[in-house]
Amino acid sequence: MRKNSRTARKLKKLAWRFSQPDWADNHGVLLPVKHALVSPGIAREIYLGDYEAKEIEIISKRLATDDVVFEVGAGLGFLSAYCAKLTGAARVFAYEANPELIPLIRETHAKNDVAPTLINALLAKGDGEREFHLEDDFWASSAHRTGGRAITVKQLDLNNELARVKPSFLIVDIEGGEAEFFAGADLSTVQKICVETHPDVLGDRVLSEMFAGLVAKGFALDFSLIRKNVFFFHRVA
Repeated sequence: MRKNSRTARKLKKLAWRFSQPDWADNHGVLLPVKHALVSPGIAREIYLGDYEAKEIEIISKRLATDDVVFEVGAGLGFLSAYCAKLTGAARVFAYEANPELIPLIRETHAKNDVAPTLINALLAKGDGEREFHLEDDFWASSAHRTGGRAITVKQLDLNNELARVKPSFLIVDIEGGEAEFFAGADLSTVQKICVETHPDVLGDRVLSEMFAGLVAKGFALDFSLIRKNVFFFHRVA
């Protein structure tokens, strides 16, 4: 039976009803299933291999071994662990604003025998502090969504970090912060961008302006890799 066949998936769904492991494999990366910060819905997605499926499909097709990865919004540490397995941990830099996720991300990295650079900070213009809203579902926490529990997090200057790291591949999932991020970002070293958009937060006009700004900076949209609200841009000569 093929690993990803329809029958295999049905059997896996059936098995989920009776027993859940502590960790499950997603594209070669072990992710936590039983954890206080992992909701039942996310746990099921992880177990079935559906967690961040759109992002991993794009990244697996476009990531090269010599890329320097700059991930903003590290979540559980899935994509940074995946990238580090291919490029080596020294070439992967992950940023996460939510301080409650940092121990879990480190645990994910350790479970997968990788140690990319992990920084607990929000990236924007200027160093300082920023209000951040924590939601029960960690993926919905954001500086750009109202509601939830408000905390103050460290902010680092985005362009200082970009100049320091000199990334070639950006991965951005920051729950409505993407327009602000790209409006002020110096992308001079960047060749590839995987970004999840949030039209429910920003609306069509703002996201259209963000796309136009990326095109004006020399990037093209890869129409073969549009996956709902996740897009891939690459620099063209």
